[in-house]
Amino acid sequence: MKRLCVLLVGFCLFGTCNLWAYESRGARSCEGWLQSSREEADGYPKDAEIYETWLIGYLSGIVAGSGTDFLIGTDNESVFQMVGVYCTENRTMNLAGAGTFVARQLMQQKGIVHRPTLP
Repeated sequence: MKRLCVLLVGFCLFGTCNLWAYESRGARSCEGWLQSSREEADGYPKDAEIYETWLIGYLSGIVAGSGTDFLIGTDNESVFQMVGVYCTENRTMNLAGAGTFVARQLMQQKGIVHRPTLP
């Protein structure tokens, strides 16, 4: 067991092990989120649905990966409003950053302890 720990630490020190790294694929920009929201308000919801579906999938993945269902009792519209506020303040970020922010906010609001698996 001690030998395994030494090997693991050695791998991590030499950069071959990054336990906290993750890649978010397909995350669209916050600027795009805001634009699609304006288009949806004007009656063109197609792009908004793409953004919203990606975001809900991302949050569902965090729920599955963390084992903590912070989405219970929160409707999608509330989530979308939170993302709108985040993206307005962070236009250069992407939806993965916005989704992670929302996850942490919901956990805090619901008194759920932050899980180390949350990006």
